Amino acid sequence: MEELKRVVSAPFKKNLVASLPEKDFEFSLAFDLKWFSPKVASEAKSRAIEAGLLSLKDGDLSPGFEVESVRLPHAYKPPEGFLEIKEKTEKSGKSSAGRQKEAMSFEQILDFVSADTGLNRQRLVAEINSMQDRLSYLVDIRIVTLIVAKKFGCDIDGVIGKVSKAVLGSSDYT
Repeated sequence: MEELKRVVSAPFKKNLVASLPEKDFEFSLAFDLKWFSPKVASEAKSRAIEAGLLSLKDGDLSPGFEVESVRLPHAYKPPEGFLEIKEKTEKSGKSSAGRQKEAMSFEQILDFVSADTGLNRQRLVAEINSMQDRLSYLVDIRIVTLIVAKKFGCDIDGVIGKVSKAVLGSSDYT
């Protein structure tokens, strides 16, 4: 909850405002701060509303706490996957939480491929989009990302099981 409070406070601190339109809040998390994908920024907003950290009125978000009381360390960035960690602790004992933790998201796969190949994300996304277009968007983007990874000589053995689990619900990819 404390981590989510830090994340929620950042757009308000950055813009020096007491309220923000929903889209501006998400935009700030995804593009200004470059912490999350737009989808994850939206999920963070939804969870903050559910937790009472944000209130929504007429399309504007307001923090449900004193933003000034939250300390953000210099160069703060939320831990990778903090939303999944929160979900696992909230739903402990349910197999779906464990399954989601083990599965890999598109962003995680993209980070892995970028680190392994040394290619920047922009180039990889362009290649992935081109491949998706050629495949008429019939193949899951995570699988397409692995195809592109192989094209650039990336060793995907360490992630293929997790991607398979995410896409097929199984780690049997043989």
